[in-house]
Amino acid sequence: MPHDELRAARIVMAALAIAATVALAVGAVFVLLHAWHVPASADRVGSTRNTAAPALQSAPQPDLRRERAQARQRLESAGWVDRPAGIAHIPIEAAMSLLAQGPVPSASAAGESP
Repeated sequence: MPHDELRAARIVMAALAIAATVALAVGAVFVLLHAWHVPASADRVGSTRNTAAPALQSAPQPDLRRERAQARQRLESAGWVDRPAGIAHIPIEAAMSLLAQGPVPSASAAGESP
């Protein structure tokens, strides 16, 4: 059964082809690094993100309660956002009842005089 056996010459040639491809790839990387003037001791990964660790609190619950209370107070109150421009905020319940009454005039239509 000589046809069933693997031919050693083909295996050696395939191994040499793989080794040559790897050697060429490594050589191409070295050539490119030399052409780009990258020193051997250079940082390989350029990181642009902030690597400072976040400031963590041991008990953030009071701050979270305060933040939620401020948000709730703003949602449930009326006030000016930009008084010169005539922009205000109103409580959610009031806004919902206004919308339920019918279409709201646009800002450009409200500023026009008849």
